[in-house]
Amino acid sequence: MRESELIDDLATRARVSRANAEAVVNALADLARDRARAGCALSLAEFTLAERPPVPAAPPAYVPGDREVDDLIAAATGHPLGLDFLLEGDLCAVATMFRTHAFTVDAARARLRERGATLG
Repeated sequence: MRESELIDDLATRARVSRANAEAVVNALADLARDRARAGCALSLAEFTLAERPPVPAAPPAYVPGDREVDDLIAAATGHPLGLDFLLEGDLCAVATMFRTHAFTVDAARARLRERGATLG
């Protein structure tokens, strides 16, 4: 493999610019020459991580509390658009109107439907 092919392949695999890949190849070549002058071989094993750093866990999903859901249903009941808007309005619009999290809107909708709420 020619050097230009190596750089192109590295850039593609590492998803970096060709210039950054070329800088890495040049740095490794310099390191290999320095090690060779010192009578040591450059082993790629030196560059592998014995243990990769752990991938951070996703933060837990927001779960609204019962009081938040109750408060939202109460607010919608007293609002001119009413429960119909809470049940069927655009999720973002409902959350914005009542200044609450979209998950709270979903939970309130689920609770109302469990209670048999319908439109109209």
